[in-house]
Amino acid sequence: MKTELAALILAGGRGSRLNLIAARRAKPAVPFAGMYRIIDFTLSNVMASGVRHVGVLTQYRPTSLMEHLGDGESWDLSGRTASLKVLPPSLGRSDSDWYQGTADAVWQNVAWLRQVAPRDVLILSGDHVYSMDYRPMLEAHRDAGADLTIASMAVPWDQTDRFGVMVCDDRRHVTRFVEKSPERISNVANMGVYIFRSDVLVEELAANCRVGRHDFGAHVIPGMLGRRTVLAHPFSGYWRDVGTLDSYWSANMDALQPESSGLDLFAWRVRTNMAGRGQIYHPPARLEAGGQVSDSLLGRGCVIAGEVRDSVLSPGVRVGPGACVVGSVILHDCTIEAGARVMRCILDKDVRVGAGAQVGRSDCFDGANQAFPSHLAGGITVVGKGTSVPGGIRIGANVLVGPGLREDRFQGRDQIPDEASLD
Repeated sequence: MKTELAALILAGGRGSRLNLIAARRAKPAVPFAGMYRIIDFTLSNVMASGVRHVGVLTQYRPTSLMEHLGDGESWDLSGRTASLKVLPPSLGRSDSDWYQGTADAVWQNVAWLRQVAPRDVLILSGDHVYSMDYRPMLEAHRDAGADLTIASMAVPWDQTDRFGVMVCDDRRHVTRFVEKSPERISNVANMGVYIFRSDVLVEELAANCRVGRHDFGAHVIPGMLGRRTVLAHPFSGYWRDVGTLDSYWSANMDALQPESSGLDLFAWRVRTNMAGRGQIYHPPARLEAGGQVSDSLLGRGCVIAGEVRDSVLSPGVRVGPGACVVGSVILHDCTIEAGARVMRCILDKDVRVGAGAQVGRSDCFDGANQAFPSHLAGGITVVGKGTSVPGGIRIGANVLVGPGLREDRFQGRDQIPDEASLD
């Protein structure tokens, strides 16, 4: 089997800064914008770019991700001329069981690369929301005779410490690269989208991973400068790393405003596997007497008898009479009972909010969660999967409510204050 271009998608990330939302699933498997998973964006880009052979590198809690991927048919990656291969760590190896970094993940799967035998290798992250045709980048890569081409975009100077950044000459050749450093050498950021010449990739991985240098940004790319031709390819569209609760919530809100944000699900033609949770069998969303919906996305099977504003509802969500959902992301099969208010929240799957309860608040934007200040500081409240919030309770902002909690866990409480946690 030989191909011009094959893709490897790094999808093993734990997503620790997403806290409860990624505690029981790999970050690329986190639901997004109602009917999608985060990895759908990368897979849809691959499909639209004509890449026919894809390996998905999994590691942390991969079950739901693997079920979602199936055989790749949803992205036209199955059949005689295409393939999607799930590539877990090589358990049982004498030197290591788990991927030690991004470069090591690819190094452990060199056998798959040799089987597919591509001229060039596209390496992607499975946890970014964006739309990109990789073919112009591949053309620039080959025209320049580059060994590695890195997709890049300009970011605000005060955010450069969150990214790998690079300095380029007038031919866009990278002359300096610094990974997530307070040193602000440039605002040209690495998007985590790479095209390597296949033979160069294997040589660089062998030279680095065999001596404990396991990461592309920290080790492989800086080590190539001055010895190899490394090209930056500019990108100017919508791109977001949804690695924090605030960025996840914000990106979902962006999906409600495609004209101003640039995140246009319809224009991007994002594909997904509709078999998950049987959402393909849900009837259309239904607005009952007294129900009101404005500036929101509703999944199939939603039943709205209350009010929904500026929110994203996944399939099967029910909003009872007199209930109100505002500025929130509600995942599959949640129930908001009569008279309840859910404001500026993320509710994981199967959450029930009892009658008359109030979860979150719309007027609190300061402070941070006391237990996880670096995870939750945007005034959002998060409720974990399968929790049942009792009727009448008041839950503040920047609050984390753990998964699987029964009503008796709230016994004796009429409120959970701002910035608190309950598990």
